[in-house]
Amino acid sequence: MPNPTPIRLAFVGCGNCLRISFGPVLPFVNGLEVVAAVDPSDEALVHARDVYGIPRGYHSLAECLKHETVDAVLIAAPVYDHRDLAITCAEHHLHVLMEKPMARTPGECTEMISAHQQAGTILMIAFMKRFNRSMLHVAGLLEENAIGRVMGIRHNWDWGGNEQASFGSHWRGRVETWGGQWQDHGAPSVDLARWWAGPVKSVMATFDITEPHFEVENEYNVICTHVSGAKSVHMSTKLFHKENEERYLIFGETGTIALKHASGVWQHTTPYEAYLYRYGRTRENIKPPFSQNWLEEGKQFGQYKVELNHFVECIREGKQPRTDG
Repeated sequence: MPNPTPIRLAFVGCGNCLRISFGPVLPFVNGLEVVAAVDPSDEALVHARDVYGIPRGYHSLAECLKHETVDAVLIAAPVYDHRDLAITCAEHHLHVLMEKPMARTPGECTEMISAHQQAGTILMIAFMKRFNRSMLHVAGLLEENAIGRVMGIRHNWDWGGNEQASFGSHWRGRVETWGGQWQDHGAPSVDLARWWAGPVKSVMATFDITEPHFEVENEYNVICTHVSGAKSVHMSTKLFHKENEERYLIFGETGTIALKHASGVWQHTTPYEAYLYRYGRTRENIKPPFSQNWLEEGKQFGQYKVELNHFVECIREGKQPRTDG
């Protein structure tokens, strides 16, 4: 049986999401052909062509769609452009994989969802953690009731020692572009808590600007109360002078799961350190196996590769994405 025609993709926004997240795994995604890159920067378009082999580049999505026949668009542009780009794609009946956070406001999210529902196209939000091998393993343990009912989650995402000095000059660090530490890191944190503990009912939060020259918060503390009664606590600061680090504790009635990963987790294929504790007396190593063959691990388990495979599968089979906004 012949291979199906590849899904033709335009990649919009060729910054770090292309350079260190999706770009390295593109050759390993089955049934996907990236035919065009879109970015206002000539340097970014040259990099997309020379490093990742994306043949043509355009300065706007409108220009791209005048010259290219595409089936889908991966939107990795800044969040303030998400709504307009997503609706343009719906108007052209194009499927979308949208980087998180989805949009600036709930109203924009509703507009985007409605536009794609009317167009009959896929709108998938790129919560890559749901495709991470360690996180999938934890989700499986929770489904098996390995720690009983989830009572609470604590998440520390200390991400900033190497970003602190430049934070205020980047779009993620400015008010006019809807930046801030929460916008940058809060979405995947809360998404994991929703996955593990169910929908969120209410939120309490403090956001702090600790540096006089910053326009937006560089530190947050957020408490989500879930419909299930569980509470998830989300903490992050750029005043972190160690290597970047993620830490999770999932508290259950009969056990606690602890996860930790150091700097560069978004691009590494190494599993999280993972332990299951019971009653302060036993500790079980539940870290998934790792072969030490980084290339093969990336081909098989890389979270961005698995995420793109799922996007292609949803388009081909008309399936609802795991992460639909």
